[in-house]
Amino acid sequence: MIKLLRINAWWNTIVPQVLGWVYFSILTKIFFAAEHPGTHGITLYSKADIARYILFFIALISIAAFGYLLNDLCDVEADTQSGKPNGLAGFALLARIVIVGIPLSVGTVAWLELNQYPDLYIPLKRLANFLFCAQVAALVCYSVKPLRLKERAEIGVLVDAFYGHLNPVLITLCVFGFSGILRTWGTVLLTLLLGVCFIKGIRNIFLHQIEDRKKDIEAGLNTAVTKYGPWRVINLINRFLFPAEVGLLILLTLVICMHIPPCIICIMGFVLMSYLKFSGWKLGYADRRLVEFKFTYFMNDYYEAWLPVFLLMFLCVYRHEFVFLLILHLALFPSFISKMGRDIKAIRENFKTEEDY
Repeated sequence: MIKLLRINAWWNTIVPQVLGWVYFSILTKIFFAAEHPGTHGITLYSKADIARYILFFIALISIAAFGYLLNDLCDVEADTQSGKPNGLAGFALLARIVIVGIPLSVGTVAWLELNQYPDLYIPLKRLANFLFCAQVAALVCYSVKPLRLKERAEIGVLVDAFYGHLNPVLITLCVFGFSGILRTWGTVLLTLLLGVCFIKGIRNIFLHQIEDRKKDIEAGLNTAVTKYGPWRVINLINRFLFPAEVGLLILLTLVICMHIPPCIICIMGFVLMSYLKFSGWKLGYADRRLVEFKFTYFMNDYYEAWLPVFLLMFLCVYRHEFVFLLILHLALFPSFISKMGRDIKAIRENFKTEEDY
């Protein structure tokens, strides 16, 4: 049951973020086509595009599953020692290797098939291939001895942020591209985007290590949190990582809005909802430790739920054919609707009496 919950959490976090940047790529092409009538090579949902989307996600999701299972394979002994659940612990060694090898094989075959498409469909194919290989290499180096970078404290944090948050976005943009509409600000946009993804990744692995610190200590793992302590890491998140992430995200949104103005609606709506949910007007006199823990994960809701759904809504406005994709997305990732329901309920609870206003 715990294993299923972890897989469900992975499905509702990593996959929607990657989808969001696919939707972003499509949206830039729509705006580019609108500003440059008669543009050749702009396709949105041809048979070739649909096949490319399918192969891309089979490849990326399979490789992510490979990394997830490989980590469990290499953690069997440590997890047994600390009492941490491990889905592969009940299998023989050969069965474990087969289970780990299947998604790697599926992902590799799907990626090779994706490479059969002409460069017109994959704008930066060579770079995409390099990053795909780097993704597999990073997953192996992170978990497998003798390197096993997950136990190298600072290096482990950087590698996790790379393969878990930064590189999937880079691969997505290499495969689908973002149109010439952003060419003028391309370098600035990419710099801001990479900064946001990298800081977000570091923040998330820190929080994950804080949650697992007791069992990591029992297993003798050398993580950043076991090395420096949870409070020093929390202070780093709240005083540096969180402000830097928010600042870069705002700059990134402003750059995008210079070409795609509706994108400002998404972040403004998220800020308003978060302010009401957390009773922002009360934070000035709230308990300091409570405030420090309030904002650990909430930014993830923007990347995993708000951004993909709102980008799809914008697509539906300009291309009504994308309504079916919006419905499909909400069906596959119902966490957006459930989170929105919980947030609205929390806001209603915040305004029960006159003193709450």
